[in-house]
Amino acid sequence: MSNLTAAEALEIAAKESVDYNHNLNLGTFIIASGTDMLLCGVMIVQLINYWTWSKGDRMFNKSIVIITSLSSFLATVFIIVLMFRLFVYHFGTYAPFASLNLLVYMSIIDIIPSVATQVFFTERAYKLCNRSKILVGAIAICLLVSIIGAVGMPPIRAAVQAGKVDAEQKKVFMYMWLCGSLSADLMITTSIMWSLMKSKTGWKETDDTISQLIRVMVETQLPPTLLVIFFFIVTFGFPLLYLDIFALWVQSKFYTCGLLASLNSRYSLRRTMKNDSSNHGITNKTGPVVHVLTETYVQNGDPAVSSTINHNSNQSHRPTYTHTPHRIVRKDPLDLDIDDDSIELEDKTSQNSNPNETELHESHKLDYIDNASKTGLTDVIVHNGKRE
Repeated sequence: MSNLTAAEALEIAAKESVDYNHNLNLGTFIIASGTDMLLCGVMIVQLINYWTWSKGDRMFNKSIVIITSLSSFLATVFIIVLMFRLFVYHFGTYAPFASLNLLVYMSIIDIIPSVATQVFFTERAYKLCNRSKILVGAIAICLLVSIIGAVGMPPIRAAVQAGKVDAEQKKVFMYMWLCGSLSADLMITTSIMWSLMKSKTGWKETDDTISQLIRVMVETQLPPTLLVIFFFIVTFGFPLLYLDIFALWVQSKFYTCGLLASLNSRYSLRRTMKNDSSNHGITNKTGPVVHVLTETYVQNGDPAVSSTINHNSNQSHRPTYTHTPHRIVRKDPLDLDIDDDSIELEDKTSQNSNPNETELHESHKLDYIDNASKTGLTDVIVHNGKRE
């Protein structure tokens, strides 16, 4: 062993590290790169949809999309370069897995889309939580800690390799990066969902829209949050495995795809609300038609035509039916719109109105819709030219 060169010793140590779980360690690189490419395709489709419908979107949203998209594309290119170095240029050797210094720079690339996405959702949380500056300050501190940890990873790794600092200090920056990002995600997700749930008014249309917004929030924010939790667990719980490579490589796409999904969902939600509003307008704003049956009896009292009365008795007493349409105009209980920039809900429910009583009252009204005088309350009978 003493006759081995430094390169040979590194090769042996790297091989032992990979062979700790050979299939899982090498398979993680393949699965991570494939997942990143798949999510990159999803991101491209989302970008096409966004730029197709976002001509009138504000510059803040467009800037966030540009930053996250470019950094995510950079991450994909960076991963391709790393895969070529590991499995093409140095195929059959294990030393690159231990000495690949470029891998540590993924932390800087990943922090860009994650922070940009968190800033976007922080603004929404700020507006939904009554513009709470305390919430924004707490999230900003977490983001700052996360940025310091991610940016400090490359220099601290170089210092550890040079023997200037202890290897344990590298974990400090890793803790700062992951804990700061996870804390920010949890505060953003919790505050937005709490505000949306608190905004429910009792009106079915409003509550259905808020439920859709909560579902979109879960679909867009929960995946990156769970990924950071997975990243934290495998990094410190399974240090001998390469499972952290998966989270490291796909993190940028999780944040970017979640951001684009949230932005694009505005158009589908607005389209759904417009369809519901138009259908609601046809049935309610125009008003349901109440057909009122009027029965009119006309009796001819002229003696000169008494014979014709008996001859045409069936015709003279035949009732004439007329339908008079009456319309009941019902207004929407709450006009809820989704703003292009943010989602700010205001409780517009009248304090003196009760949704349950209103729905019950309207249901009684509908008992007489399209019913041809079932109760006789709308009947009008005329005998000898007089109304009774």
